[in-house]
Parts: sequence; structure tokens; C-alpha cells
Amino acid sequence: MNFKHWTLAGLGAVALFTACSTPPKPAPRVEPPPPRMAEAPAPAQASEPPKVDEEALRRQRIQARISEVFKPVYFAYDQSTLSAEGQSTLQEIGKLMKEVPEIAARIEGHADERGSNDFNLALGERRSKAVQDYLSSFGVKGSQMTTISYGEEKPAVDGHDEGAWAKNRRVEFTTTF
Repeated sequence: MNFKHWTLAGLGAVALFTACSTPPKPAPRVEPPPPRMAEAPAPAQASEPPKVDEEALRRQRIQARISEVFKPVYFAYDQSTLSAEGQSTLQEIGKLMKEVPEIAARIEGHADERGSNDFNLALGERRSKAVQDYLSSFGVKGSQMTTISYGEEKPAVDGHDEGAWAKNRRVEFTTTF
């Protein structure tokens, strides 16, 4: 055999030896899947959506409007005549009372501290009656209104000057709904 054959034979033997001596690669390890947990049962489907208390929402809206609309009505010294501003306030009150006949109002007449107790009680009464008459002419039912006079007994502001007196010459409202 010549050198060329030996070289080829040697290379073949080396290749054969290398192929035989290399251990086979192990198959990649596959992790088993984690055990399945029991699934929770699906929640029962409600047949109806939760009910909203529509009446409670209505009452809440009306209470908010009462708080916005029922503002004091102020009067000039020794007067029971409604001013333009007072009429505007009473128009809003009248609209709401007509719209919601369940609203009842106690109309409370007040006076400042000047004058006798009897005079101030009478003046408070004239003021509350003027407001009641205006609301009646606006279409509010008489059964929704009552009047009372406190005269000078429940001042809104303490003081002995025009600023305090102006705030005390008023009609206020106590409402029920």
C-alpha cells in the first residue's frame, strides 16, 4: 500500500474511532406540566342587574333643589311689600312647589329689634302673609303652606346697626318633604 492509501485508511480509522467514542447526546429533558388545580365554579349569573332605588334618588335630587331654591326673602324697614329680588326668589320657590306638591313650607316672618314686641309680631305676620299670597297667586296650593311670625325673637344676625337689622327683616322657610 502506498502512503496515500495509508493516509486515507488512517483518516478513516480516526473518523470511525471518533464517531464511535463520542457518546450520544441525551434527549433534552422535558418538564411535566404542573398539576391542574380544580377550577372554581363560575359565579351564578344574576337574572337581573342590581336594582337602583329610583325613589331615593328622586328624593335626594329634590332635597338638593330645596336647599338651592329656598332662600330668605328680605324686606325694607317697616315694610311687608315684596321687592323685585324677593319676587324672583319666590318664583323659583313657587315653580318647585308646583312641580313637587309633596313639599310643604312653613313661612316664618321676622322683624328687626326696633319697635315693640307686638308691632314686630304683626309686621312678621304681614311679611309671611305677603309671601304666602304671592306663592298662592303663582299657583302653589294653600295646603302646602303655613305661616308664623317670630317678630324680633329669632334674629339671623346679632347687632344693633343697619347691617344687622337688614338681615333680620326677612321671611325664612322651613320645609318638609
